Amino acid sequence: MDSGTGRRGAPGSLPLDALADLGFALYAGARLPGVVMADGTQDGAYQMWLHDREGSAATVNARETWRYGPRDLWQEVTAVYDDFVAAGSPGADAFELTVTSEGQQVWLPPASPGR
Repeated sequence: MDSGTGRRGAPGSLPLDALADLGFALYAGARLPGVVMADGTQDGAYQMWLHDREGSAATVNARETWRYGPRDLWQEVTAVYDDFVAAGSPGADAFELTVTSEGQQVWLPPASPGR
C-alpha cells in the first residue's frame, strides 16, 4: 500500500491513545471480527494500523488517516468507539470468555447492579 492508492483524511476528535485500552480492544474485537488492530510508534509518534483479510486497511496518527480498500475501517472503528463509550467504557474485567470445542468467544454480559 502506498499513498498513491489510499484516501487521505483527518483522524477526527477520537483520542488515539484511548484505542490502546484493553477494554476497548476486547469490545472492538467482538464488534469487528476479522479486523486486526495494532498500535505503536513510528518516527516517535503514536500510530494505529488496521487491516482485514479482504484488502482493506488504514493507518492513523494524530495528524492524518490513510484508508485503503473497499471498507472504511477507520470510520468503522470510530463508530464502535462511540458505542463503547455509550456502553459505559467497560474495562477488561467486565468481559467474559466462553470456550467450547468449536472455538472461543469474548462477550460483554448485560450490565448488572454494582457493575
